[in-house]
Amino acid sequence: MTTEKTDIARFQTGVRNLDALLMGGLPKGTVAVLAGPPGAGKTILAQQICFHNASPEARVLYFSTLSEPAAKTLRYLSQFRFFEQGKLEAEVQFVDLGVIFRGEGIEEASRFIMEHVKKVKPAFVVVDSFKAFDDLVTSPGELRRFSYEMAVNLMAWEATTLLLGEYGPESVATNPLFSVVDGLVTLHQREQSGEQQRFIQVVKMRGTKHSRDEYSFHITSNGIEVFAPRVTIRREDRAERKQAGAQRLQTGISKLDALLGEGIPLGSSLLVSGVAGTGKTVLGLEFLYRGAQAGEKGILFSFEETEDRLRAASRGLGWDIDREIDRGMVEIVFIPQPDILVERDLLMIRERVEALGARRVVIDSVSVFLHKVKDPQIAREKTFQLASIVQNAQAVGLFATDIPYGSSQLSRFGVEETVVDGVILLTSSEEAF
Repeated sequence: MTTEKTDIARFQTGVRNLDALLMGGLPKGTVAVLAGPPGAGKTILAQQICFHNASPEARVLYFSTLSEPAAKTLRYLSQFRFFEQGKLEAEVQFVDLGVIFRGEGIEEASRFIMEHVKKVKPAFVVVDSFKAFDDLVTSPGELRRFSYEMAVNLMAWEATTLLLGEYGPESVATNPLFSVVDGLVTLHQREQSGEQQRFIQVVKMRGTKHSRDEYSFHITSNGIEVFAPRVTIRREDRAERKQAGAQRLQTGISKLDALLGEGIPLGSSLLVSGVAGTGKTVLGLEFLYRGAQAGEKGILFSFEETEDRLRAASRGLGWDIDREIDRGMVEIVFIPQPDILVERDLLMIRERVEALGARRVVIDSVSVFLHKVKDPQIAREKTFQLASIVQNAQAVGLFATDIPYGSSQLSRFGVEETVVDGVILLTSSEEAF
């Protein structure tokens, strides 16, 4: 006798790429902790999930304890696009526990929460901050009992519950709360690649598969956006991709095509290597211009030269690239070097390539794009993700890379050539006339 496995019902979080980390969304009925230091983004994450899911059929109870009063929370909340004033009261109720907490203690606050749950029958319950309960109990045993009873009561009402708290790694290892709850998501910030970045990690989500790696995220007016190229950029291996890969592309650059023979297989990425001044950018521009003339759309991601300067360079070489840009055959995307955020920009590159339907992709240059990366293995992984974007789009990519003068390397990091499908090496030499 065999039993069929049933999929766990889930809520979509409404947070970009977070559902991919959770491999489908937040399991319904889960009791999960959002842990991290003050300012890590816990409250915004919980509110974003709640407003995305709130409806007359899925109401939300949001309890504030000893952190920010509800009125102050709403004032900050109104800045985000996910906030909907019309959902307040009927679909999202904010309840301030502060007075009860300070005056009557933990047991009365717990009873107050459950009375509201029984009355409203919410789909979501948030307690912000649950750490306040920890501070009022007298022993780990009391905390375990209290946490267990709270979790069981909320599960009985089939409420998906988020408990927010300023918990650090030491608390996760020793606090009995974390053995009781179903899920644990940590948020924190630290210095990486020369700048302060925020990170999120799904440490635990009972009964489900999920990514356990940490990923960077940003907080914008849209709310939280998670950047997870390791999960969201994967090489596709469908049969039609293999068939398309048998097709080849001529660059339209006569001397180069003579060297390449039958052309470059679709889905391939080539490294264009050379020291400064050997013509890598010019080659990329001509590659796009000749492609546009042949009816193939192309896009250039520049991390060094502005669009105006690239247009001017093309005009100086006699190429009317302005016309190709105006008719939608060529796009130039400029990201200044100080503004580069690798995880974010990888996803942007994928989206722009897919939106345009690009057959030709130029990255100018990979060495600048990855200039903050110190680990060659990470450089290799990010180059692989760039190549995966090209392969999935069945385009042809040219990735420029600077190499040091006098070096025998083929790339800046010495690993990029192990990822791509080919290398074009540009050199210069002096000749006497």
